Amino acid sequence: MPTLARADRESTLPVPLTSLVGREDEIAAVVPLLRCRSLRLLTLTGPGGVGKTRLAIRIAADLADAFPGQVWFVGLAPVSEPDLVATTIAQVLGIRPVGEDSLIDRLKAFLGDQRRLLVLDNFEHLVEAAPLVAILLGGCPGLTVLVTSRERLQISGEHEYAVPPLGLAGQGGAPSVADALRSEAVRLFVARAQAMNADFALLPEYAPAVTDICRRLDGLPLAIELAAARTKVLPPPALLARLEPRLPLLTGGGRDLPTRQQTMRNAIGWSFALLSDEEQACFRRLSVFAGGFTLAAAEVVAGGVRPLEGPDAGPRLATTLDLLTSLIDKSLLGRTATPENEGGIDPRFTMLETIRE
Repeated sequence: MPTLARADRESTLPVPLTSLVGREDEIAAVVPLLRCRSLRLLTLTGPGGVGKTRLAIRIAADLADAFPGQVWFVGLAPVSEPDLVATTIAQVLGIRPVGEDSLIDRLKAFLGDQRRLLVLDNFEHLVEAAPLVAILLGGCPGLTVLVTSRERLQISGEHEYAVPPLGLAGQGGAPSVADALRSEAVRLFVARAQAMNADFALLPEYAPAVTDICRRLDGLPLAIELAAARTKVLPPPALLARLEPRLPLLTGGGRDLPTRQQTMRNAIGWSFALLSDEEQACFRRLSVFAGGFTLAAAEVVAGGVRPLEGPDAGPRLATTLDLLTSLIDKSLLGRTATPENEGGIDPRFTMLETIRE
């Protein structure tokens, strides 16, 4: 076994500067899965701004007793090339080049068979490096990997958990303050508004507007936090009146955040830039639908089939179904389950309104 040099660290899990609001159901669902030794790769998927990173950090912290002193967090957003993923992991683990062994061999030797949790955050632009994760899991029987990504890795043994937006208040008449605060989204809005303005309170006359703001923002945590920051200048009713269009108002994220998290437009643009030309064209055309659409309608609007350069000598055809599947896999579309269409032959698909704009 090669001699390994590493920093004197046992965990690199970040300590969040803000409290996590809600997510009890997601934590209760995922933590037991990762405690089970038979499930060793779980990917949290979801659209930009849904809070995958923040949830992953909380889940990893809750699992500290199952992986005592061996929780490692690797942020991959700044990494530009799949070939650099192994190097980035090695740097976080404190592994320095020693001897002539390959970097992957040094990683496997360091991880060994001890019970360890490796969190790989923001993998969506590096999915070509997914085989590395499979190699590490295959060579390190005690390793468990938690990934955040806007699409799954598509390797053997992967379990996907789609992170939903925050819970919204029920539809109906003007909610009371108590009714509004049953919503995770509203509680997040209030918490972030109070961080900007200590005098902010969810007054009875504000409850309907805050509820509508959160609903208009699809329960996306990033969008809600950016909107809540505006309450320093605009009270909720005025803020709601200026949410059409949404994106120009959803700016001004913290300077310590990555650029893609400083505005909602940047968060969506990060996902859009990862699409192929054909996927981008389909995505743009499908944005004309308000309230969802069927496959038949998508085929008319998106053009039915599009030529793509395949691995064979000639071009192949990507059907609208192929493109829809890819956009769903990348968390830009969803399938709507209702009593009318669930299990039927004509399911409906939706795009979050914030993303559609």
